Amino acid sequence: MKRTKPWACMARDLTGPEVMDRVHSGDDIAILPVGSMEMHGPQLPLGTDTVVAEAVCRMAAPAMHGTVFDTISYTWPGGTKYSVPTVSMTMDMETRYTRMVCDQLLRCGFHRIYLVQLHGPGIPLMRLAREFFEETAVPLAFFGLLRMPDNGRKECEQAGAAWEASMCAAAAKFLGETMSIRPEAWNPPNQPPIPGLEALIEVQATGATVGSLATHASHHGTFRGRVDVEQGMATLKRIADTIARTAAPMAQWRDAWAGKDPTQSYSEG
Repeated sequence: MKRTKPWACMARDLTGPEVMDRVHSGDDIAILPVGSMEMHGPQLPLGTDTVVAEAVCRMAAPAMHGTVFDTISYTWPGGTKYSVPTVSMTMDMETRYTRMVCDQLLRCGFHRIYLVQLHGPGIPLMRLAREFFEETAVPLAFFGLLRMPDNGRKECEQAGAAWEASMCAAAAKFLGETMSIRPEAWNPPNQPPIPGLEALIEVQATGATVGSLATHASHHGTFRGRVDVEQGMATLKRIADTIARTAAPMAQWRDAWAGKDPTQSYSEG
């Protein structure tokens, strides 16, 4: 299908018939950014994870003909659960709410659904990605940016740039938002240690998942390098390109399971 104008990626900017025309023409990709509203120390804004997820989704959408729906911003924060002013949901709340949104996207005909989140470790959405497919046979891809092997973090840090902070600054620029990023507020020498940190690292090195909590504002949103908008923008694009490349194999996966009852996928003999 030949297109002569730029791809409008945001669902909220389109009419209902325009959205459904996409679905009926085969552009059945719904992209849902998932952020958080959590303390990132005195150096990064509460919406760091939110703006990065939104920017990545908007960057990826045109190449894959995806439609971006509004961000889910209040989620399970993990280690900053009891920090102020984090707004905390439980893992079950995040899973159930996001599942309801995905069910509605499926009802509208979106048979390739993407969830994109910077905030880690993404346990609720990993669970959702599995359960959704097991119950509907419709593929839901969860991209936890922290877990992506090609997320550009190594390259960013090798260039002397702070990965998360640089992405936040780049995302804010891309979205036209004004955000408070204060690298001068990060002061590692005055950072009190996380209780038992060495033991935690030793356990995690085996591949185990262990609960942890921040006990000081400096324990989250830490800096490793300078804030580099150019490097951050390149990193966002790298991630977006990786996500966009999955559109075709997601369609093949969708087609392979079209009309199948996943609960009846096994046979004897």
